[in-house]
Amino acid sequence: MTISEKKAVPVNRNRLLSIDFWVRILGMVVLGYVGWYFSSSSASNPATEDEILAMQLLTLSGAGLGLLITHRVTLYPIRDINQRLRRSTAQEMLALGLGTLLGVVIGALLAIPLSHLPGLLGSYLPAIASFFTIYFSIVAFEYHKKNLVNFGISLQTSKARPVKEAVPMRRTCLVDTSAIIDGRVLAVVRSGFLDGILVVPRFVLNELQLLADSSDDMKRMRGRRGLDMLEEIRKDDQLRLEMPNEDVANARGVDQKLVTLALQDGHALITNDKNLSQVAELQGVQVLNLNVLSDAVRPPVGAGEMLVVKVREEGREREQGIGYLEDGTMVVVEDARERIGDEVRVIVSRVWTNDRGRMVFGRIMGSAGAFYGGKNDASNYPARS
Repeated sequence: MTISEKKAVPVNRNRLLSIDFWVRILGMVVLGYVGWYFSSSSASNPATEDEILAMQLLTLSGAGLGLLITHRVTLYPIRDINQRLRRSTAQEMLALGLGTLLGVVIGALLAIPLSHLPGLLGSYLPAIASFFTIYFSIVAFEYHKKNLVNFGISLQTSKARPVKEAVPMRRTCLVDTSAIIDGRVLAVVRSGFLDGILVVPRFVLNELQLLADSSDDMKRMRGRRGLDMLEEIRKDDQLRLEMPNEDVANARGVDQKLVTLALQDGHALITNDKNLSQVAELQGVQVLNLNVLSDAVRPPVGAGEMLVVKVREEGREREQGIGYLEDGTMVVVEDARERIGDEVRVIVSRVWTNDRGRMVFGRIMGSAGAFYGGKNDASNYPARS
Protein backbone atom coordinates (compact mmCIF):
# COMPACT_ATOMS: atom_id res chain seq x y z
CA MET A 1 0.00 0.00 0.00
CA THR A 2 1.52 3.31 -1.08
CA ILE A 3 1.26 6.51 0.91
CA SER A 4 -1.13 7.91 -1.70
CA GLU A 5 -3.46 4.93 -1.23
CA LYS A 6 -3.89 4.94 2.53
CA LYS A 7 -7.02 3.23 3.67
CA ALA A 8 -9.09 4.41 6.58
CA VAL A 9 -8.66 2.24 9.65
CA PRO A 10 -12.06 0.90 10.76
CA VAL A 11 -13.13 2.12 14.18
CA ASN A 12 -15.48 0.21 16.45
CA ARG A 13 -17.82 3.08 17.25
CA ASN A 14 -20.07 0.96 19.46
CA ARG A 15 -17.08 0.14 21.66
CA LEU A 16 -16.08 3.79 21.92
CA LEU A 17 -19.64 4.82 22.72
CA SER A 18 -19.89 2.16 25.42
CA ILE A 19 -16.65 3.37 27.03
CA ASP A 20 -17.85 6.97 26.97
CA PHE A 21 -21.21 5.94 28.38
CA TRP A 22 -19.85 4.00 31.35
CA VAL A 23 -17.26 6.66 32.14
CA ARG A 24 -20.01 9.28 32.18
CA ILE A 25 -22.16 7.13 34.45
CA LEU A 26 -19.24 6.61 36.81
CA GLY A 27 -18.49 10.34 36.84
CA MET A 28 -22.15 11.10 37.46
CA VAL A 29 -22.24 8.78 40.50
CA VAL A 30 -18.92 10.01 41.93
CA LEU A 31 -19.61 13.75 41.58
CA GLY A 32 -23.19 13.27 42.72
CA TYR A 33 -21.90 11.58 45.87
CA VAL A 34 -19.35 14.36 46.37
CA GLY A 35 -22.11 16.97 46.14
CA TRP A 36 -24.28 15.06 48.62
CA TYR A 37 -21.38 14.50 51.03
CA PHE A 38 -20.34 18.14 51.28
CA SER A 39 -23.92 19.39 51.51
CA SER A 40 -24.89 16.85 54.19
CA SER A 41 -21.74 17.48 56.24
CA SER A 42 -22.52 21.18 56.44
CA ALA A 43 -26.23 20.70 57.24
CA SER A 44 -27.63 20.66 60.75
CA ASN A 45 -28.99 17.57 62.48
CA PRO A 46 -31.84 17.14 61.83
CA ALA A 47 -31.73 18.96 58.47
CA THR A 48 -34.26 21.64 57.69
CA GLU A 49 -36.37 21.70 54.55
CA ASP A 50 -34.10 24.33 52.95
CA GLU A 51 -31.02 22.23 53.75
CA ILE A 52 -32.64 19.12 52.30
CA LEU A 53 -33.49 21.08 49.13
CA ALA A 54 -29.90 22.34 48.96
CA MET A 55 -28.60 18.77 49.38
CA GLN A 56 -30.79 17.58 46.52
CA LEU A 57 -29.73 20.44 44.26
CA LEU A 58 -26.02 19.91 44.96
CA THR A 59 -26.37 16.18 44.39
CA LEU A 60 -28.15 16.71 41.07
CA SER A 61 -25.65 19.39 40.07
CA GLY A 62 -22.72 17.11 40.81
CA ALA A 63 -24.35 14.23 38.92
CA GLY A 64 -25.08 16.44 35.90
CA LEU A 65 -21.56 17.88 35.90
CA GLY A 66 -20.08 14.38 36.06
CA LEU A 67 -22.28 13.27 33.15
CA LEU A 68 -21.10 16.21 31.03
CA ILE A 69 -17.37 16.52 31.68
CA THR A 70 -16.03 13.21 33.05
CA HIS A 71 -15.19 11.73 29.64
CA ARG A 72 -13.53 14.99 28.57
CA VAL A 73 -11.15 15.13 31.53
CA THR A 74 -10.36 11.41 31.52
CA LEU A 75 -10.78 9.71 28.13
CA TYR A 76 -9.84 12.62 25.86
CA PRO A 77 -6.41 13.25 27.46
CA ILE A 78 -5.68 9.49 27.44
CA ARG A 79 -6.55 9.24 23.74
CA ASP A 80 -4.50 12.33 22.93
CA ILE A 81 -1.47 10.91 24.75
CA ASN A 82 -1.94 7.58 22.96
CA GLN A 83 -2.01 9.28 19.55
CA ARG A 84 1.04 11.36 20.36
CA LEU A 85 2.96 8.27 21.46
CA ARG A 86 2.01 6.47 18.24
CA ARG A 87 3.27 9.38 16.11
CA SER A 88 6.42 9.91 18.15
CA THR A 89 9.76 8.85 16.72
CA ALA A 90 12.43 6.92 18.60
CA GLN A 91 14.38 10.15 19.14
CA GLU A 92 11.37 11.82 20.77
CA MET A 93 10.70 8.83 23.03
CA LEU A 94 14.36 8.73 24.07
CA ALA A 95 14.32 12.45 24.86
CA LEU A 96 11.10 12.06 26.87
CA GLY A 97 12.46 9.15 28.91
CA LEU A 98 15.84 10.71 29.66
CA GLY A 99 14.30 14.09 30.42
CA THR A 100 11.82 12.54 32.86
CA LEU A 101 14.53 10.49 34.56
CA LEU A 102 16.84 13.49 34.98
CA GLY A 103 13.97 15.66 36.23
CA VAL A 104 12.95 13.08 38.84
CA VAL A 105 16.54 12.79 40.12
CA ILE A 106 17.01 16.57 40.37
CA GLY A 107 13.56 16.99 41.92
CA ALA A 108 14.29 14.34 44.56
CA LEU A 109 17.58 16.05 45.46
CA LEU A 110 15.84 19.42 45.78
CA ALA A 111 12.98 17.98 47.83
CA ILE A 112 15.29 17.08 50.75
CA PRO A 113 16.30 20.66 51.72
CA LEU A 114 12.98 22.20 50.64
CA SER A 115 10.97 19.86 52.91
CA HIS A 116 12.66 21.43 55.96
CA LEU A 117 11.19 24.85 55.24
CA PRO A 118 8.54 25.97 57.76
CA GLY A 119 4.80 25.88 57.20
CA LEU A 120 3.18 25.44 53.81
CA LEU A 121 6.46 26.02 51.99
CA GLY A 122 7.88 22.78 53.31
CA SER A 123 4.68 20.92 52.36
CA TYR A 124 4.09 22.14 48.81
CA LEU A 125 7.39 23.55 47.53
CA PRO A 126 9.09 20.12 47.01
CA ALA A 127 6.24 18.94 44.75
CA ILE A 128 6.25 22.21 42.79
CA ALA A 129 10.03 22.10 42.36
CA SER A 130 9.87 18.48 41.17
CA PHE A 131 7.20 19.35 38.62
CA PHE A 132 9.21 22.20 37.11
CA THR A 133 12.49 20.26 37.04
CA ILE A 134 10.82 17.38 35.21
CA TYR A 135 9.15 19.77 32.76
CA PHE A 136 12.28 21.75 31.91
CA SER A 137 14.39 18.59 31.65
CA ILE A 138 11.96 17.13 29.10
CA VAL A 139 11.95 20.40 27.11
CA ALA A 140 15.75 20.55 27.11
CA PHE A 141 16.16 16.94 25.94
CA GLU A 142 13.44 17.40 23.32
CA TYR A 143 15.18 20.48 21.92
CA HIS A 144 18.57 18.73 21.70
CA LYS A 145 17.29 15.26 20.77
CA LYS A 146 19.18 15.12 17.44
CA ASN A 147 22.48 16.06 19.08
CA LEU A 148 21.79 13.44 21.75
CA VAL A 149 21.28 10.67 19.18
CA ASN A 150 24.34 11.75 17.19
CA PHE A 151 26.41 11.75 20.39
CA GLY A 152 25.23 8.21 21.18
CA ILE A 153 26.11 7.04 17.66
CA SER A 154 29.59 8.56 17.91
CA LEU A 155 30.19 6.89 21.27
CA GLN A 156 29.07 3.53 19.91
CA THR A 157 31.32 3.96 16.89
CA SER A 158 34.33 4.92 18.98
CA LYS A 159 33.88 1.83 21.17
CA ALA A 160 33.42 -0.51 18.24
CA ARG A 161 36.45 0.71 16.27
CA PRO A 162 39.93 1.98 17.10
CA VAL A 163 40.36 5.74 16.89
CA LYS A 164 42.35 5.54 13.66
CA GLU A 165 39.64 3.49 11.95
CA ALA A 166 36.67 5.56 13.13
CA VAL A 167 34.30 6.24 10.26
CA PRO A 168 32.71 9.68 9.81
CA MET A 169 29.12 10.03 10.94
CA ARG A 170 26.56 9.95 8.14
CA ARG A 171 25.14 13.38 7.41
CA THR A 172 21.44 14.05 7.27
CA CYS A 173 19.91 15.53 4.11
CA LEU A 174 16.59 17.31 3.89
CA VAL A 175 14.79 16.38 0.66
CA ASP A 176 12.70 19.01 -1.09
CA THR A 177 9.42 18.28 -2.88
CA SER A 178 11.00 18.93 -6.29
CA ALA A 179 13.78 16.40 -5.65
CA ILE A 180 11.29 13.73 -4.53
CA ILE A 181 9.16 14.21 -7.64
CA ASP A 182 12.26 14.18 -9.87
CA GLY A 183 13.18 10.71 -8.59
CA ARG A 184 16.89 10.81 -9.40
CA VAL A 185 17.81 11.08 -5.72
CA LEU A 186 16.95 7.39 -5.30
CA ALA A 187 19.45 6.34 -7.99
CA VAL A 188 22.13 8.71 -6.64
CA VAL A 189 21.86 7.29 -3.11
CA ARG A 190 21.82 3.69 -4.36
CA SER A 191 24.95 4.34 -6.41
CA GLY A 192 26.86 5.29 -3.24
CA PHE A 193 27.72 8.85 -4.30
CA LEU A 194 25.40 10.20 -1.59
CA ASP A 195 25.82 8.44 1.76
CA GLY A 196 23.46 9.93 4.29
CA ILE A 197 20.10 9.85 6.03
CA LEU A 198 17.23 11.26 3.99
CA VAL A 199 14.89 13.43 6.04
CA VAL A 200 11.42 14.26 4.68
CA PRO A 201 9.57 16.50 7.17
CA ARG A 202 5.84 16.21 7.64
CA PHE A 203 5.18 19.57 5.91
CA VAL A 204 6.89 18.28 2.72
CA LEU A 205 4.70 15.17 2.79
CA ASN A 206 1.64 17.40 3.26
CA GLU A 207 2.66 19.41 0.18
CA LEU A 208 2.93 16.19 -1.85
CA GLN A 209 -0.52 15.13 -0.68
CA LEU A 210 -1.97 18.51 -1.70
CA LEU A 211 -0.45 18.10 -5.15
CA ALA A 212 -1.79 14.54 -5.43
CA ASP A 213 -5.31 15.78 -4.54
CA SER A 214 -5.16 18.79 -6.87
CA SER A 215 -7.82 19.32 -9.53
CA ASP A 216 -5.08 20.15 -12.05
CA ASP A 217 -4.07 17.01 -13.97
CA MET A 218 -0.38 17.96 -14.19
CA LYS A 219 -0.07 18.77 -10.49
CA ARG A 220 -1.97 15.61 -9.54
CA MET A 221 0.34 13.46 -11.67
CA ARG A 222 3.44 15.09 -10.13
CA GLY A 223 2.11 14.64 -6.60
CA ARG A 224 1.31 10.96 -7.11
CA ARG A 225 4.71 10.37 -8.68
CA GLY A 226 6.34 11.96 -5.65
CA LEU A 227 4.34 9.83 -3.20
CA ASP A 228 5.15 6.66 -5.12
CA MET A 229 8.84 7.58 -5.20
CA LEU A 230 8.76 8.25 -1.44
CA GLU A 231 7.18 4.87 -0.84
CA GLU A 232 9.89 3.21 -2.95
CA ILE A 233 12.58 4.95 -0.88
CA ARG A 234 10.89 3.83 2.34
CA LYS A 235 10.82 0.18 1.24
CA ASP A 236 14.48 0.12 0.20
CA ASP A 237 16.50 -1.63 2.92
CA GLN A 238 19.72 0.08 1.80
CA LEU A 239 18.33 3.56 2.46
CA ARG A 240 17.46 5.21 5.75
CA LEU A 241 14.45 7.51 5.62
CA GLU A 242 13.21 9.66 8.51
CA MET A 243 9.87 11.49 8.48
CA PRO A 244 9.78 13.68 11.60
CA ASN A 245 6.51 15.30 12.68
CA GLU A 246 8.13 18.49 13.92
CA ASP A 247 7.09 21.77 12.36
CA VAL A 248 8.98 25.06 12.16
CA ALA A 249 7.45 27.93 14.08
CA ASN A 250 7.51 31.49 12.69
CA ALA A 251 8.21 30.28 9.14
CA ARG A 252 5.92 30.75 6.16
CA GLY A 253 5.89 28.35 3.26
CA VAL A 254 7.67 25.06 2.72
CA ASP A 255 10.85 26.66 1.32
CA GLN A 256 11.36 28.90 4.35
CA LYS A 257 10.68 25.99 6.71
CA LEU A 258 13.27 23.84 4.91
CA VAL A 259 15.96 26.53 5.14
CA THR A 260 15.18 27.21 8.81
CA LEU A 261 15.21 23.51 9.69
CA ALA A 262 18.48 22.95 7.79
CA LEU A 263 20.13 25.81 9.70
CA GLN A 264 18.67 24.69 13.02
CA ASP A 265 19.70 21.02 12.84
CA GLY A 266 22.72 21.21 10.51
CA HIS A 267 21.14 19.35 7.56
CA ALA A 268 22.20 19.50 3.94
CA LEU A 269 19.42 20.31 1.46
CA ILE A 270 18.67 18.25 -1.66
CA THR A 271 16.62 20.20 -4.20
CA ASN A 272 16.16 20.97 -7.89
CA ASP A 273 14.63 24.40 -7.23
CA LYS A 274 17.10 27.07 -8.40
CA ASN A 275 15.55 29.87 -6.32
CA LEU A 276 15.51 27.74 -3.17
CA SER A 277 19.14 26.74 -3.83
CA GLN A 278 20.25 30.36 -4.05
CA VAL A 279 18.35 31.43 -0.91
CA ALA A 280 19.70 28.47 1.07
CA GLU A 281 23.29 29.00 -0.05
CA LEU A 282 23.11 32.70 0.88
CA GLN A 283 22.15 31.67 4.41
CA GLY A 284 24.98 29.14 4.70
CA VAL A 285 23.10 25.90 4.00
CA GLN A 286 24.91 23.17 2.06
CA VAL A 287 22.84 22.58 -1.09
CA LEU A 288 22.97 19.42 -3.21
CA ASN A 289 21.33 20.26 -6.54
CA LEU A 290 20.64 17.24 -8.73
CA ASN A 291 20.70 19.35 -11.91
CA VAL A 292 24.19 20.58 -11.06
CA LEU A 293 25.27 16.99 -10.40
CA SER A 294 23.81 15.88 -13.72
CA ASP A 295 25.77 18.57 -15.58
CA ALA A 296 28.96 17.64 -13.72
CA VAL A 297 28.86 13.95 -14.74
CA ARG A 298 28.09 14.56 -18.41
CA PRO A 299 30.91 13.54 -20.75
CA PRO A 300 32.72 16.66 -21.98
CA VAL A 301 32.18 17.74 -25.58
CA GLY A 302 34.61 20.18 -27.16
CA ALA A 303 35.20 21.86 -30.51
CA GLY A 304 36.78 19.57 -33.10
CA GLU A 305 35.35 16.33 -31.68
CA MET A 306 33.34 13.92 -33.80
CA LEU A 307 29.86 12.79 -32.76
CA VAL A 308 27.40 10.32 -34.24
CA VAL A 309 23.93 11.87 -34.07
CA LYS A 310 20.56 10.92 -35.50
CA VAL A 311 18.85 13.95 -37.03
CA ARG A 312 15.30 13.95 -35.65
CA GLU A 313 13.70 17.26 -36.67
CA GLU A 314 14.17 20.52 -38.54
CA GLY A 315 16.00 23.44 -36.96
CA ARG A 316 14.77 27.00 -36.69
CA GLU A 317 17.39 28.36 -39.05
CA ARG A 318 17.70 27.54 -42.74
CA GLU A 319 19.02 24.06 -43.58
CA GLN A 320 19.59 23.10 -39.94
CA GLY A 321 18.70 19.77 -38.37
CA ILE A 322 18.30 18.87 -34.70
CA GLY A 323 19.54 15.77 -32.91
CA TYR A 324 20.13 14.76 -29.30
CA LEU A 325 22.89 13.01 -27.41
CA GLU A 326 22.13 10.15 -25.01
CA ASP A 327 22.03 12.51 -22.04
CA GLY A 328 19.49 14.77 -23.78
CA THR A 329 21.89 17.48 -24.97
CA MET A 330 20.61 19.21 -28.11
CA VAL A 331 22.88 19.08 -31.19
CA VAL A 332 22.27 21.65 -33.96
CA VAL A 333 23.67 20.35 -37.27
CA GLU A 334 24.19 22.71 -40.21
CA ASP A 335 23.01 21.61 -43.67
CA ALA A 336 21.18 18.60 -42.26
CA ARG A 337 17.56 19.43 -43.02
CA GLU A 338 17.53 16.90 -45.83
CA ARG A 339 19.03 14.19 -43.57
CA ILE A 340 16.14 13.89 -41.07
CA GLY A 341 15.93 10.29 -39.86
CA ASP A 342 19.56 9.50 -40.73
CA GLU A 343 22.53 9.03 -38.45
CA VAL A 344 25.32 11.41 -39.43
CA ARG A 345 28.86 12.07 -38.27
CA VAL A 346 29.13 15.59 -36.93
CA ILE A 347 32.23 17.68 -36.22
CA VAL A 348 31.61 19.94 -33.22
CA SER A 349 32.24 23.61 -34.01
CA ARG A 350 31.02 25.22 -30.81
CA VAL A 351 29.42 24.39 -27.43
CA TRP A 352 27.02 26.86 -25.87
CA THR A 353 26.29 26.59 -22.11
CA ASN A 354 23.91 28.41 -19.79
CA ASP A 355 22.49 27.77 -16.32
CA ARG A 356 19.89 25.32 -17.72
CA GLY A 357 22.14 23.09 -19.78
CA ARG A 358 24.27 22.84 -22.92
CA MET A 359 23.78 22.97 -26.67
CA VAL A 360 26.24 21.68 -29.28
CA PHE A 361 26.68 23.17 -32.77
CA GLY A 362 28.37 21.31 -35.60
CA ARG A 363 28.53 20.38 -39.28
CA ILE A 364 28.28 17.08 -41.05
CA MET A 365 31.73 15.54 -41.42
CA GLY A 366 33.17 16.24 -44.87
CA SER A 367 31.06 19.34 -45.57
CA ALA A 368 32.57 22.76 -46.19
CA GLY A 369 33.45 24.61 -43.00
CA ALA A 370 33.08 21.48 -40.87
CA PHE A 371 36.02 22.42 -38.66
CA TYR A 372 35.27 26.13 -38.42
CA GLY A 373 31.54 26.34 -38.52
CA GLY A 374 29.36 29.21 -39.56
CA LYS A 375 27.35 31.81 -37.73
CA ASN A 376 24.94 30.18 -35.33
CA ASP A 377 22.48 32.06 -33.17
CA ALA A 378 22.38 30.01 -29.97
CA SER A 379 19.64 32.15 -28.46
CA ASN A 380 17.11 30.75 -30.95
CA TYR A 381 17.26 27.32 -29.29
CA PRO A 382 16.05 26.42 -25.79
CA ALA A 383 18.62 24.59 -23.68
CA ARG A 384 17.84 20.99 -22.97
CA SER A 385 19.44 19.57 -19.80
